[in-house]
Amino acid sequence: MPGRRDTPADDAGERRLVRASDRWLRLLLRLYPADFRDEMGDALLETYRDRCRAALRDGGVGALAGVWLRSLADSTRNGLAERMRPAVGWRRSGNWGRDTERAVRRLARAPLFTFSMLATLTVGLGAFAMVATVVQKVLLAPLPYERPDDLYMVWRDYGKVFDLKRGNLAGTDLVALAAAGGAIEGAAALDLAQHTMTAAGSGSDETAPEQIGVLYTTPNLFRMLGVRPALGRTFAPGEVGKGRPALVVLGHELWQRRFGGRRDVLGTDVVLDGQPHRVIGVMGDGFRLDGQLAADAYATHPVNLAETEPGAGSYNVMLRARPGTPPTLVASAVGAVGRMVDERDFEGKGISLYPVGVKADLLAAVRAPLLVLGAAGVLLVLVLGVNMATLLLVRAAQREREFAISRALGANRVALVRATLLEAALLGTAVATLAALAGVWGTRALVALAPLDLPRRATVAVDWRLAALAAAAGALLGALAGAPPAGGSTRAQLATLLRNAAVRGGGGGFGPLRRAMVVAQVALSLVLLSAGGLVVRSFDRLLRVDPGFSPAGVLTFGVPVPGARYPSDTLVLAVHERLHRELAAIPGVTAVGAASALPLAGDPSQTTVRFPSAPGNTGDEERDRPLVDFMPTRAGYFEALGIRVLAGRAFAPTPTRGVREAVIDRTLARQFFPTGGAVGATFRLLGDTLLVVGVVEHARLRDVHQDGRPQVYLRDENYTDYGLSFAVRTDRAPTGLVPEVRAAVARVDPQLAVANVRSMDEIVSAAVQQPRLSAVLLSGFSLGALLLAAMGLYGVIAGSVSRRRHEIAVRLALGSDHGRVLRLVLGEGARLVALGVLVGAPGIYLASRVVDGVLVGVSPFDPLTLGAVTLGLAAVAAVACYLPARRVAAIEPAQSLLEN
Repeated sequence: MPGRRDTPADDAGERRLVRASDRWLRLLLRLYPADFRDEMGDALLETYRDRCRAALRDGGVGALAGVWLRSLADSTRNGLAERMRPAVGWRRSGNWGRDTERAVRRLARAPLFTFSMLATLTVGLGAFAMVATVVQKVLLAPLPYERPDDLYMVWRDYGKVFDLKRGNLAGTDLVALAAAGGAIEGAAALDLAQHTMTAAGSGSDETAPEQIGVLYTTPNLFRMLGVRPALGRTFAPGEVGKGRPALVVLGHELWQRRFGGRRDVLGTDVVLDGQPHRVIGVMGDGFRLDGQLAADAYATHPVNLAETEPGAGSYNVMLRARPGTPPTLVASAVGAVGRMVDERDFEGKGISLYPVGVKADLLAAVRAPLLVLGAAGVLLVLVLGVNMATLLLVRAAQREREFAISRALGANRVALVRATLLEAALLGTAVATLAALAGVWGTRALVALAPLDLPRRATVAVDWRLAALAAAAGALLGALAGAPPAGGSTRAQLATLLRNAAVRGGGGGFGPLRRAMVVAQVALSLVLLSAGGLVVRSFDRLLRVDPGFSPAGVLTFGVPVPGARYPSDTLVLAVHERLHRELAAIPGVTAVGAASALPLAGDPSQTTVRFPSAPGNTGDEERDRPLVDFMPTRAGYFEALGIRVLAGRAFAPTPTRGVREAVIDRTLARQFFPTGGAVGATFRLLGDTLLVVGVVEHARLRDVHQDGRPQVYLRDENYTDYGLSFAVRTDRAPTGLVPEVRAAVARVDPQLAVANVRSMDEIVSAAVQQPRLSAVLLSGFSLGALLLAAMGLYGVIAGSVSRRRHEIAVRLALGSDHGRVLRLVLGEGARLVALGVLVGAPGIYLASRVVDGVLVGVSPFDPLTLGAVTLGLAAVAAVACYLPARRVAAIEPAQSLLEN
């Protein structure tokens, strides 16, 4: 300062302050990351020292303290910012915006590559999202009930008496289960019935008759499930049995469709089969019971189950276990009740009860095909990832000249890695967006094509989590697929890059890695192809099965006759006769019939039969009383369905007086009359003695892919308690008869509903819809994987031809012929395919075991299918190799050597 004279003491104090500042500044540098300190630390320290000296000289200790504080603020802000950046070195090694712009331009200059990548990955990931949605919503998502894992269905196993391992329970069985206590918290009985509904109202939609499904249940069902109605209430404990008010709770869909969602529906009456029922509640949109318990409305049982006779009734029973009870204890408790019931009602014949989780019971039929499709979707994603990595490796190999020049001019490795990964990231991001959209649209299409009886079908929809999964899968594939070429371009020595780039056209690097990728693609594709081939062959076998009837030209429908409106057998038979005449009079109708259960569309009743003097009897009382499906049937039924009469005759229009006639199927006739002679035999059924007047072909009633139980057809005149479904054969288009059929039924009685109108072709198509959908999806996945493998193989062979162009020119110049060189190139592809087949062989075994549960009439190791799949893969691979190998024929040695 002017006029100031420094002393030795002042100099010593200044040196101490400078040293303190130096220590302070070094401490502040610790706030920066290590690589920043190594690169910029000395420069920052020197700058800070100069500022501290200048402040001390010009402003004294106060100014120096200000520099310390400002340095602390600057170091805290900048140092923490540097540490928070995940890739500090990357940020300082280039410009992200400029590199992204260059990556976009590079992709735009390769439209074929970009389009193929986007198209294949979008379709593949969209298919994966679609399948993942169905698997998650149907198989994995919990049921919408309280404590769904504690809910069980209880079934009766008659296996030690006759062939019925999934029988319903009697009312007294439910009472015994509910009273058992211990592990069992409660039980409910459920029984689905079809009724004709009419409602008092002003609109035509409300008064028109309609057949609906009504689930009769014990009052505790809704409390046991932990669900509440959206409007009104559910049933009280005492609202069950005879003499109680007839009450009904509407399902949400019926409420919306029939009553327009009116809230004043509470307290009004709906008429079910002529009986008024008071509406007391409406269930919410989220409540539904799927499978065989799907219903439009809910009512209580007309009888008190505790007052029924043992063995009376046939009920589905749902049980709730106490919280936290393991399934083994539940099975033990149910088994104990079953043993008590067996001793009480069946004289200890060994009939037992067993529980099955509600979800497992509901999904039993679809679990295997959905797991197969889910596994196929995962394999397809793996193939997509490998294919994307292969194509990016090919593209990176083609850019070796660019990498070499960039490295020679001083570009660091981090910048090259970032440039390579940016392309993959941009592709992955675009694919992620497109795949999410494809998954949404694909899922909607899949739901439209899925079987109507698919459990939880209404819940299948892509939500934001599944769309995010598809998007994340696309982004992850881009990142993973871009890693190998990015890493390879930086690990290679500069001399290697320059040597590889010296070959005209490049394309020589990453050879071992690309070949390994192709081998993996071939192996994965072979696994998917083998599974798809087995499922497709199984479906082909299924289509060739003879169902035992002729579906072409047949229209089917139900006409329920309300017992309250027609209370006597005579009245019911009169209605059936009038319906028969009216339907037969429709122009183009060639035959009319009816039965209580139509093929592939009904649920026939079961009972046991005995042929006391038949030659096929074994002497074993249980084997000689087989369980059969029996169906009351009208004359004309076999003609209408095209069921062949093998012996005797069908039912005549007029019954034989004093004789109860029956027609049996081929299966039952062969069991008791292996050499013939069934016609004229008598047997016992439901306490009656019946005369066999004919033998017909076995018609498949439940599953199109397997024979069911033996069948007995009874004349409907003797069994009017069973509702009938009509079958009309016509030489016109079956669906064209629908207006005339409705008019004919209305002429008989305008209060009769016409329900479940379908052609028999539609019924057969619906029966094979699930295996058809599985075959289409799995074959699509398989062909997609095959195409991806062919693309990868083509890229590798094309790169090899380009890489070895100079070598090939030398060979040709020294006298080798084009054919020999062509075989050399094709041999490389053949070795890759052969190695892929070898690697994929264990996967074929695993895939065959996985699809075994969905195959019909085909062995999981069917040699014809597996051989055809392998040959098909080899043929496609040969074409993929031959196309780039043709370039060998176009090589002119002199010109090629001159260019190099």
